[in-house]
Amino acid sequence: MRTFFGISRRSFLVRVLTFCAAFVQGWWTRPGAARAEADYFTGTDFVGKTRAGPFKQFYINYWKPLRRIKAEDWSLAVGGLCENSQTFTLDQLKHLPTRTQISRLKCVECWSAKAEWTGFHFSELMKLCPPKPEVTGVVFHCGDVYTEHLSLEDLNHPRTLLVTEMDGAPLSDEHGFPLRVIVPFKYGYKNPKAIIKIEYVSESQYGTWSKIGPYSPDGTILPGTDHPLDFSKTPRRIPGAEITDY
Repeated sequence: MRTFFGISRRSFLVRVLTFCAAFVQGWWTRPGAARAEADYFTGTDFVGKTRAGPFKQFYINYWKPLRRIKAEDWSLAVGGLCENSQTFTLDQLKHLPTRTQISRLKCVECWSAKAEWTGFHFSELMKLCPPKPEVTGVVFHCGDVYTEHLSLEDLNHPRTLLVTEMDGAPLSDEHGFPLRVIVPFKYGYKNPKAIIKIEYVSESQYGTWSKIGPYSPDGTILPGTDHPLDFSKTPRRIPGAEITDY
């Protein structure tokens, strides 16, 4: 029988398998807190993917970590195929007519979470920056270098909001300060956050996740199973489109 440094092949394989089994058992028997995903960003100058602490009830996903945005340094550029390109401060946007709705954000990772959102309808921005006749949609450019496309039809849906507040308070950095989109009938990747630029376009485009992953450019929520974080991830069947049953 072949040997490796004086150890038979059979003995070598037994030792490797024993080590692997011990490692897996040790990992699973650690306390839950030790297995929990670490929070690398709270208390730092950056935000990124976080599912620890208060964010266990509403997960945070970012394409890349980004430096926290300061309101006084931020502005929203609206341009592209636009009749009147403009740049807005956060205070200017807050003077637009607002509306509030309660809706659930549904992720393709099968979790969801509900919140109260306050913001303005996209039509208010269109009044100030009218799109040219050939425009069919908008590309959102975000602080984490994420991009996403939404059609004018989806943006003008009565349940779509450009949001500045969540649960009665300004958006947190984690949830997309200072501006994000909420489209309740689309998966979370179609709800861009930490927006810095809005670009009118004449053709549909792939967003960041649709370019690199198996994600539909349309992003409409499909029938299937949801695991809502606010219901301890208890599985619930959903018919597709916006989740309104819970």
